Amino acid sequence: MGTTYHVKWDGDDSVTDDLKLQFEERLLEINQLMSTYDPNSELSRFNRFDSKEWFPVSQETSTVVAAALEMAQTSEGAFDPTVGRLVRLWNFGPDPGSLKAPAAEDVADAMLSVGYQHIEVQSDPPALRKKQEAVELDLSAIAKGYGVDQLAQIMRENEIENYMVEIGGEVRVAGRRPSGGQWNLGIERPDSLTQSLYATIELEDEALATSGDYRNYFVQDDKRYSHTIDPRTGSPVTHQLASVSVVMEDCMLADAWATTLMVLGSEAGLKLADEHGIQAYLLERNGEAFRELASQTAIGEFVSLTQVETAEDSGMSPLLSTFLLSVTVFLIAIIGLAAGVILSNKTLKGSCGGVEGTKDEEGRSVCEMCTTPPEECDQFKEKLRQQLKDTQPAEQQS
Repeated sequence: MGTTYHVKWDGDDSVTDDLKLQFEERLLEINQLMSTYDPNSELSRFNRFDSKEWFPVSQETSTVVAAALEMAQTSEGAFDPTVGRLVRLWNFGPDPGSLKAPAAEDVADAMLSVGYQHIEVQSDPPALRKKQEAVELDLSAIAKGYGVDQLAQIMRENEIENYMVEIGGEVRVAGRRPSGGQWNLGIERPDSLTQSLYATIELEDEALATSGDYRNYFVQDDKRYSHTIDPRTGSPVTHQLASVSVVMEDCMLADAWATTLMVLGSEAGLKLADEHGIQAYLLERNGEAFRELASQTAIGEFVSLTQVETAEDSGMSPLLSTFLLSVTVFLIAIIGLAAGVILSNKTLKGSCGGVEGTKDEEGRSVCEMCTTPPEECDQFKEKLRQQLKDTQPAEQQS
């Protein structure tokens, strides 16, 4: 899947090696079925299949494609798994080329094969069929969540009741954390120049998925192109919505819903979320700040870190207020450490830039609350280092 996974649980350490083996075997199986990064995966072979005959697939691939097509119908095409050609054309796929916008005629040509109506799926026997030979499926916006659900299934099969499973930022938890409280997860500030938490939410037996435009993007002629492509237009979204976080029982569906709302934008996204009772938290760009929006079922569930200052007035518990304040202080420390190390031209060492050892009262590091994949943190630090270098006078750079 091109990312990392992270699992925590409350239980016997002696099962660690066995669980790790089960996790990696299961994730390898899913990659071999649905990855566009593997040219020999089941999905990649289907994409190369230039026939309108039924193509036999696994029951799992059939299940995920069926869920993707249902989401496409619900969103009237805002979510569409047939965006494969568009993803490649905009260089956000497994073989990224030059970071530049494609020609309008190339987008128009790719759009001829985009449309969930071009795909049929059946479960018995499991198979897929194209109505248009050039169609290419891309399950990136739903398969990662499916992978999270599958690792959670392994935990249940091993009779582990309290756990957290995360793949590339998509998370599912069950039971309680080792200290006895609910799992407390962080929502990242959707800013490519900072790496900090913006809000938190406490979960128990639920999944959290986040979609945003602030990590994978490029700039051309002062215009920003994010990896979130609107299947209805063939181009990256242009609205001010920066990130969407969705909470559901099922991570696969949460993953798909987060992408759907990200494509739709704030107004249309909230309307659809409210129509279907989806718990969604949106952050919209408002100049240098962010405007917080939430669906009706999510109001009050996500706690913005900016609320710490007024926690006492709003009736927030002293424990939560103290905890959030501690997180804020830790984040300031991270930013200061990162800037200091970068400016002194030294290498950041250790997870989270060397502050993995910084703990709160319950013994948790700031890194444990953040669901951003480690490799994205590394990319962020390198981007910031380069930007700082570019702003230095020429004599200093030499």
